[in-house]
Amino acid sequence: MVLALFLLAGCAPASPSSEVDSGAKKVVTFDGGSVTEGEVREGVERLYSAQAAQSGQSAPDAQPGSPQFEAAKTQVVPQLIAFNLAKAYARENDIEVSGEEIDAEVEQTKEQVGKQAEAAGQDLSPDEAFQEALNQFGYTEEEFREEVRTGLLLEKVREDAVGGEGPSDEEIEQFYEENKETRFTLPERRCIRHILFSPDEEEEAEEVKEELDDGGDFEELARENSQDPGSAENGGDLGCNPEGGFVPEFDEAAFDAEEGEILGPVETEFGFHVIEVTEIQEEEEVPFEEAAPEIEEQLSQQQQAAEFDGWIQGQLEERNVMYLPGYDPNERQPQLPGLPPGAGAPPEGGAPPEGEVQEETPEGAAPTDEPQGKSKE
Repeated sequence: MVLALFLLAGCAPASPSSEVDSGAKKVVTFDGGSVTEGEVREGVERLYSAQAAQSGQSAPDAQPGSPQFEAAKTQVVPQLIAFNLAKAYARENDIEVSGEEIDAEVEQTKEQVGKQAEAAGQDLSPDEAFQEALNQFGYTEEEFREEVRTGLLLEKVREDAVGGEGPSDEEIEQFYEENKETRFTLPERRCIRHILFSPDEEEEAEEVKEELDDGGDFEELARENSQDPGSAENGGDLGCNPEGGFVPEFDEAAFDAEEGEILGPVETEFGFHVIEVTEIQEEEEVPFEEAAPEIEEQLSQQQQAAEFDGWIQGQLEERNVMYLPGYDPNERQPQLPGLPPGAGAPPEGGAPPEGEVQEETPEGAAPTDEPQGKSKE
């Protein structure tokens, strides 16, 4: 769960240190909590930093009022509302996250990141891989622990608020039947081993093929001759794969062959291959009993997400949510003709662009730096 926070960076509220000057202005309020301008700015920065880390590109300079900022704001504000609403509910219902729970999640994240680094061929310990990931996404470990705390708190609030009865047996079976062909049918697979020769070794490949036809040991000849470092030590074994997993020439030859057939040399961009199809695994359906746990988990997550979203909307109505202009995620923002998205939004301080009419503040309403006139009944 927590590893996903690296991919969702920017969704959690800003730290208290960022809520100074104009950043402390409340742009969304509800009974028991609020969202500040500083939280939104930091959320947008985190979001673009996370996207940049994943894509390898530089994060855009998304200044408040720019098209990039306004586009990201529509994603960040609803998430901040959900986080801060969950915190308010947790305070009111004595829901807490312990240090031990955070420690366990952080350690689990380190293990996951370490395994990912190992799979990518990086010689890093779990701690080193974790620190590299923190640097990539612009976190200190303490900031990440706060992200973890928020994520765990959100999970606890969701469980307490909407529970989770889970899908019925009929719903699970219906999903299986509707998706049997696309998700729960394994295509035919060929178990293959090969001996790779370089592009100037066609003659050597033909000699080894003849030796195999005369009863030579494939594994031994692969270890002695193959130029494929990934499979040579395993006797040329490439595992069992569906059609389309290799370069076209190799793929066509292997899937036209009979079980037990040795063929080649087959020329590809890598050189010449001598190939053996050791087994043909026919297309087969994944039994319902095996697929059911995965289906139940997926449907449960979808159901809980929908129920939790409905719960949040209900809570906001009950808690008299109000937005400053430009921050209501349920309303399309005013757009001046010929300007990019967000360019017509009110600037900082609440003054309207020249030519627009400022609505009068009703007598007895909140001050101008508080959300007003956008309550959800």
